Amino acid sequence: MENLSEKLSPVEIKNKEFTRSVWGYNPKEVVEFLDTTAKAWEKVQKHEKDLLEKIHSLQEEIVRWKGRESEIEKIKERAHQEALAIREEATKEAAKHFAAVEERASSIRTKTEEWLENVIAQVSETERQKMNFMTAFKSALDSHYALLKTEDQEVEPLTSKLNHFLKTTLSEDSRV
Repeated sequence: MENLSEKLSPVEIKNKEFTRSVWGYNPKEVVEFLDTTAKAWEKVQKHEKDLLEKIHSLQEEIVRWKGRESEIEKIKERAHQEALAIREEATKEAAKHFAAVEERASSIRTKTEEWLENVIAQVSETERQKMNFMTAFKSALDSHYALLKTEDQEVEPLTSKLNHFLKTTLSEDSRV
């Protein structure tokens, strides 16, 4: 686009000199200058109108964006409030779950302690029964050992008995 404002500056317009003739200024020069000035002024006015329309359009867009900025700020505030509510609810839920886990752990601990006490009692009972058995078994062994020992002392050995039997049998046979 040709920039007429550079071709025709306000100083040039003010200082423009026309050729003089007897009857005044040269009409052709004046008409050409006025025509050039009018064209330049028309383009300047059109450009000014376009710029004013663009300014108006941009101002409307700024107003729209400012309206949206207010909406966005409200949305942002609502989101912040919702986030706080969610965080609070999550904290409450976590506390409930933690309490339930603590209760469950306490129950497990109690049951485990009861089971362990029962196992310890059973082990103690088993050890007591073992000791009773061992005492009874040892007592039975001792009494059998004592019997065997007294029998050994009272009874003559089998070989002696056999020898005695043979002698008596032989002597009876020899008598017959």
